[in-house]
Amino acid sequence: MSAHSNELSRHQRLRKEAPTHKFRLGAQIYHRLGARTEKETFRIMRLLPDSGAGFQYVIKGDRDGLERVVTEAGMEFAW
Repeated sequence: MSAHSNELSRHQRLRKEAPTHKFRLGAQIYHRLGARTEKETFRIMRLLPDSGAGFQYVIKGDRDGLERVVTEAGMEFAW
């Protein structure tokens, strides 16, 4: 195997192991705005990089139409 192909294989392995966003752009999700509120549905408008506390997303409320920035930890798939 050549040095170039070894480097390419190493790069491909690193790329596959890199963390990625759990939710896709345009997906519909549930999120709670506060600890004592009901889950509301939102649409993912933009994917943001890891802030140190996890991946972030810009979501838009289906009910109020407002955009918010949230971390992945507080989100659930809306099936």
